Amino acid sequence: MKNSDFFIHETDYPDFNGDRAVEHLREMLRFETTSYVDTSRVRYEEFDRMQNFLRETYPHVFSAGETERIGHSLMIRIPGTDPTLRPALFMAHQDVVPVVPETEDNWTHGPFSGDLAEGMIWGRGAMDIKEMLTGILESAEYLLTSGKSFRRTLYLFFSEDEETCSTGVTAAADLLKKRGVELEFVLDEGSGDIMDAADYGAPGICACTVGMYEKGYVDMKLSVHAQGGHSSNPFHGTSLGILSQAIAAILSHLPEAHMSDSVWETLQKLRPMMTDPVMMDLVDRKDEAGLLHWFLGRESLYHLVQTTAAPTMIKGGSAAGNVMPQDMEAVINFRLTPFDTPQSLLEHCKALVDERVELSLVQQIGASRPSDTGLYGYRMLIPVLEHYFDRLVFIPVQNRGATDARHFECVCRCVLRFGPFLEEETIAREGIHGTNERISIRAYLQGIRVLTGMMVKTCIEAADGDDGGSL
Repeated sequence: MKNSDFFIHETDYPDFNGDRAVEHLREMLRFETTSYVDTSRVRYEEFDRMQNFLRETYPHVFSAGETERIGHSLMIRIPGTDPTLRPALFMAHQDVVPVVPETEDNWTHGPFSGDLAEGMIWGRGAMDIKEMLTGILESAEYLLTSGKSFRRTLYLFFSEDEETCSTGVTAAADLLKKRGVELEFVLDEGSGDIMDAADYGAPGICACTVGMYEKGYVDMKLSVHAQGGHSSNPFHGTSLGILSQAIAAILSHLPEAHMSDSVWETLQKLRPMMTDPVMMDLVDRKDEAGLLHWFLGRESLYHLVQTTAAPTMIKGGSAAGNVMPQDMEAVINFRLTPFDTPQSLLEHCKALVDERVELSLVQQIGASRPSDTGLYGYRMLIPVLEHYFDRLVFIPVQNRGATDARHFECVCRCVLRFGPFLEEETIAREGIHGTNERISIRAYLQGIRVLTGMMVKTCIEAADGDDGGSL
């Protein structure tokens, strides 16, 4: 079954000009807003050109909104009529990842061509994530052009360097916090994976994921210092042997697995559809130990409950088979659940390894704060998604990767990661950060309908949100 088979209500907003929206995305893909860690390589004039295009293309948004440049990031505030309602924020990023050098000829259509062919729009950023940036603006412009009045204040934010350093979103979040702004919800890219729920004990049920938090990221370096020498006398072991034992010890004794609230929510939502008697029994008895065992035994689920470890780098080995190596280093990449912190992970690993192994954190960022499915943003999003996608059960999960959204947790309790452009898995897997990035016209336009519906429900109809609470 194709993802597009789930699309329904594709005739909503019949006066919306879909052809024009397609042309706007094609033009957006022609701006080479490539992001680099070395900012001297970034062509900021392309960001300026693209933002000028946005101002010309979406005049109602820019005239109704208060526009603020934060570096090369862009924040637009469209005031609502009810100041008692906390604002909503829809976001995306302007930058794209580089095209791998010398692969340009492998693209069926040029990476910055914006070509329209085979029912697809081609170019770097078509799925990551200029389609969401353009879609957000298309939705807001359509509603304003139609004379709609926003009851809830709407923020639009488009960062400049999500793919690298996230300086733009960090500055924007700090600015909102300094101004005392508290957001009702944030909607950013993420998740949107469609899967058979068989591993949850509900085979044949198509589930679609909504990201509620992001795992933490740690690169831990392991270092061993040794004198080396002839391999015929390894009485004290070798640096390579000590390092190998340390890696094995860490991999064999990962931090304790835990069931997060979002996992419990998913199980409760899928329980009426489960047919596997073992899983049904585990859920009914709330047998956490049994459920953890179930999750840890399945490739698609274990990362939801477990901080993971993947050794990725090693250096310093001997150049000859009969010489013991001297100094050696390795790096293990960890992805942390919200139950572990970089510091607690470091202490955990230190207790497992030989005292001759030095551990240090090269890169570290803790897991984001999980959002609650009972909050207004999630409660509004799910019925909108159910209106546009038939026979999908939407479940809360951790987001697969990192996004800029986590930086707004300092001013918002409900941070959602869901890009509503449900492209076919093979196309998304091939194109995101890869060659031949593209999106189908149908997926693009359906995503715009979702964004429009979410704006209508939360900013125009705008029922009261949640009762504040601590950030």
